[in-house]
Amino acid sequence: MRRYKILILCGGGVFGAIPAHFLGMLPNHKQTLAGVDLIAGCSIGGILAAAYAIGKPFYLIDEVFQKRAGECFCKRFNARINPLACPTYKTETLDAVLDDMIGQAKMGDIKKYYPRLKLVVPALNITEWKYLVFENITRKYLDVPLKDVAGYTSAAPSYYAGREFQGNCVIDGGLIEVAPLLTATHEVKHQYGIPFMAMDVLMLGTGRDEIENPLTLKKYNALDLIGVARKVLRPQATLGNEMATRFWGEQMGLGMFNYFNPCVIDGELDDVSQIPDLIKNAEQYKDDFFRAWDEWLSR
Repeated sequence: MRRYKILILCGGGVFGAIPAHFLGMLPNHKQTLAGVDLIAGCSIGGILAAAYAIGKPFYLIDEVFQKRAGECFCKRFNARINPLACPTYKTETLDAVLDDMIGQAKMGDIKKYYPRLKLVVPALNITEWKYLVFENITRKYLDVPLKDVAGYTSAAPSYYAGREFQGNCVIDGGLIEVAPLLTATHEVKHQYGIPFMAMDVLMLGTGRDEIENPLTLKKYNALDLIGVARKVLRPQATLGNEMATRFWGEQMGLGMFNYFNPCVIDGELDDVSQIPDLIKNAEQYKDDFFRAWDEWLSR
């Protein structure tokens, strides 16, 4: 039986610089998804997956990420004055970057670049409290623009406003599954009847592997509308979620499961000043990643 190759890209804000740089460092002739059957991602992982799925060179996406991430995390004026004013960042600014990275392609256009490639990008419909999985396995979402799909999965609460899709409010799928391993593998099993033992999965983490508290209190130095500094609850839904995904990946009976996440780093999801250090850390593991990539594709 032919091995079914699945690439999973984890979410994690600016920490997405790590998987983006790993892929961007591959030799040019290997910067292709021609040998991949399915790519899946949430949040920044979903943005990257959408860009790669339409044939964008890995190194180019890496460059755009490093150059323009700061634009995505430029605080709104109201958020600077009142830290309780949500969202913190402008959707319009993020959309400009998504347009640069992904353009006008739709889900159905992926086959023009990679005829067999499937894309899975989860989001959360909070109007109906349903898990929403954008995919090109069926015909359901083929007319949805890829940059919109990327916007839905990256609408992290308190960071960006929720987005409208078919009359419902949609937010970041990473709140449910920051590394959509279970979603992707069960879609493949359900739609094609392929057993887990025939799936080879490479999951690229975002450099973090532990968390003390699933929710954290952040103290803002700015004054709120009544002149008192506030502490605001902000979600940190990525780390424990990613650890649980790693556990299930090791228990599912997959033909191969490699969770490549050697750069253990702590920090804020929206602190772009960390990007140079993230890149430096990733470069230390360049050769290890190359071996992991080749081993996964050659099975």
